[in-house]
Amino acid sequence: MSTDTESLTVTVEEPAAWSRVLSIIVPAERVAKTRRAISRQIAERAKLPGFRKGKMPAGVLEQRFGPAIDQETLDRMIQEAYREALEREDLSPISEAEVDNVVYQPKEDLRFDVRFDIRPDPKIERVEGFTVKRPPTEIGDDDVDSVLERLRNEQGTWHPLPAGETPDYEDRVTVEITELDGSEGQEAEAEQFRFVIGEGQAIPDVEEAITTLEPGSEGEFRPKFPDDFPDESQRGKEQHLRIRLVEAHRKELPELDDEFASSVGEFESIGALRERIETDLKKDAEERAEASVRDQLVERIVEANPFDVPESMVDRYLRLMLTGGRDEKPTPEQEARFTEMKPQLRPQAERSLRRMMVVEKLGEREDLRITPEDVDARVEEMAEQYGREPGEVWIQLEKSGQLQSLENEIREDKVFDFLKSVNTVE
Repeated sequence: MSTDTESLTVTVEEPAAWSRVLSIIVPAERVAKTRRAISRQIAERAKLPGFRKGKMPAGVLEQRFGPAIDQETLDRMIQEAYREALEREDLSPISEAEVDNVVYQPKEDLRFDVRFDIRPDPKIERVEGFTVKRPPTEIGDDDVDSVLERLRNEQGTWHPLPAGETPDYEDRVTVEITELDGSEGQEAEAEQFRFVIGEGQAIPDVEEAITTLEPGSEGEFRPKFPDDFPDESQRGKEQHLRIRLVEAHRKELPELDDEFASSVGEFESIGALRERIETDLKKDAEERAEASVRDQLVERIVEANPFDVPESMVDRYLRLMLTGGRDEKPTPEQEARFTEMKPQLRPQAERSLRRMMVVEKLGEREDLRITPEDVDARVEEMAEQYGREPGEVWIQLEKSGQLQSLENEIREDKVFDFLKSVNTVE
């Protein structure tokens, strides 16, 4: 038990809402007591010629191990005092502590500062009276037709062009292209490429030239780079090329009939496939609309109750993103990627963290608790969706550590149900 002469003096400063600086003073008597204990431990372990173990004179011990004793004393006292100060002030850091301004002299008080971040406690006062718009969720025949065409394209088969035909857009070609140097009559080695005409993998003049050739034929062309070419130095520049069309294929698409429907899934007819596509598109549209409503509500709340996000939280969030959610020390490659991607990903990280803090704050404030019945109901929904028994789903969630994520989803749903009830969604 500490006596008055060993009690810490702790001063707390708040440079920002989420930042704390502890100025800690450890009494000289407490420092000296710890130093004596460390000296005894070293004396008991040290072995020097001419001295029996544990019998080294104090002067020799100081001469040989004095700096090491001081460093161990300093490290131990800072750690102990920091932990004690956190407990006394009821603080929970979310970042590594930065120790600064250390003053340590024998027979004097130890003084040091510790800077760290704590989890922000945003002051969210206004959450009502906002108006947000829900995007339309109507699904038309054109939307279904578009999906069917994509499925047809995926099921299509490539066939060689009929004799005497030249390729057209959406045909797949294999070409050999040789750069010709007209001034010296020299040419580079031919390079072979395969691509689909019209997908932008070659400049328009080259694609147009290819459409004049039959498989097996070649020609010389002078295509120009377009004015909007990404490499500005190449814009408008003319090339002298020999292009040989090695082969060309055209995709044959299946008929949209019952046989096609059965080939892409267990559908008895093309009508059943269309119905399933419409149902899935409707569900996706509703999910996107709900996500939009939630994003708008969070934006309105943050605009009305602005708060900053600690840099340490942003860094941790981004590192978790770049390590696939694994809370581990990043590799040098991951750290380099983090440094490179941070400016681009920072806005997304801040939005996600603000959303998380708004949800947590309102969940606590409105006492939106998660009950076992809530979790059971959600597990049953998942089991029905995947055609499995609820017990199996529960065991899988528990083994994979996803039950906490499921509870977070339920909490978020409750918070946004509350927000939609006190705001207007048009």
